[in-house]
Amino acid sequence: MTYNTLMLTYLYALIAAVVVLCAHVAGNNGFYGSIPQYDIGMHILGGITIALFVAALLSSFAPQLIRRKRTIVLIVLCIGIVWELFEAYYDIAGYHLWTNAYYLDTAKDLLDDVIGAGLVAWLWKVRS
Repeated sequence: MTYNTLMLTYLYALIAAVVVLCAHVAGNNGFYGSIPQYDIGMHILGGITIALFVAALLSSFAPQLIRRKRTIVLIVLCIGIVWELFEAYYDIAGYHLWTNAYYLDTAKDLLDDVIGAGLVAWLWKVRS
C-alpha cells in the first residue's frame, strides 16, 4: 500500500467520524426519538467508521493482518461489544436492562456494527 493510499484511508476514516459526530448530535436533538430506524443507521455508520480506522491502523502497523479481511470485522465486533457494555453500565441502552427487548436491541446493534465493518472489508477486498 502506498503512502498516499494509506493517508486517504485515514482521511476517509476522519470524514466518517465527523459525519458520525454530526449525526449523533442531530440524533440527540430529536432524530433518535422521531425516526425509529435512526439508531440502525448510526450503528452501521459507526461500524464503517471504526472499520476504516482499523483498516488504516492495520495497514500502518500490522500489514500482514490486513490481508485477512475478517480481522477488521472481528475487531469492530469487539469494539461494538465494549460499546454495548458501556450502554449497559450507564443504563443508556434505550430499554430496561436484562429484558428481552434489551437483548434484542443489543444483538441488532452488534449486527449493524458488523454490517458496516463487513461493507468496509468487502470494499477493501475489491479495491486490493
